Amino acid sequence: MTTNGRPGDSEQVALFIDFENLAIGAANTLPDQANPVPYAALEMVCRDYGNASIRRAYADWAKQQFGKYQHDLAMNGVDLIQLHRFGIQQKNAADIRLAVDAMETLITHPDIGTYLLVAGDGDYSPLVQRLREFGKHVVGVGTEASASPRLVSVCSEYKYWGTLVAAVEPSAQPAVKASFDIHDGERLLVHALSQRDGEDAPGAWLKHKMLQLDPSFDERNYGCRSFKEFLGRLSQVVAVQVSEGPGDLRVRLLREPLAT
Repeated sequence: MTTNGRPGDSEQVALFIDFENLAIGAANTLPDQANPVPYAALEMVCRDYGNASIRRAYADWAKQQFGKYQHDLAMNGVDLIQLHRFGIQQKNAADIRLAVDAMETLITHPDIGTYLLVAGDGDYSPLVQRLREFGKHVVGVGTEASASPRLVSVCSEYKYWGTLVAAVEPSAQPAVKASFDIHDGERLLVHALSQRDGEDAPGAWLKHKMLQLDPSFDERNYGCRSFKEFLGRLSQVVAVQVSEGPGDLRVRLLREPLAT
């Protein structure tokens, strides 16, 4: 695990994508995008969190709205799992199959330390809780349109799809910028710093604390390419001291939070 809480390049990762949830949510979140599920964003999900040795996506691929992405997924080494729906199992087909596969992976591949779950349905919350009980780092990815607050709260981290798309498609940046208020990030930052020991805190500790308080925190939500850039945008709130070597950021609160 890296110092910022994310898996390192050598970390073994299992990726499970509820693709129907992703495609429908992305279309609703990014209605002005000709392709709300671009290849580059899929590539980022598959490769940005370490060595994803297991990559599976679940959908009814016979439907055009999902089937048109088969080539992009296959080119990223994703196994396409066909969903067959019968009777009353219309809604939960992906939830059940994905959860069964994830638990099987937990047993058969104990070396996998990170589970990347691309989904927003709150029904996945028990799965995430169980994975974390076994000491796994669970990164959720979903759209703002479909992300359940319950699911977000139980993940180790939760990334919003629109933010990932904006990182590779500049045309999506205005929509993401309109969705996130930097003042929310400021309040989270102040809350985290209020729990420090001493007058300042290491940058790595601070980001980890912010993720503990809100797993959906991501500096990219606010158009920042790094945590350091995020802190720089809040220079009226914190002072940042930069030095060479590991733990190069020390962050100090310029004003104490008001008593409640």
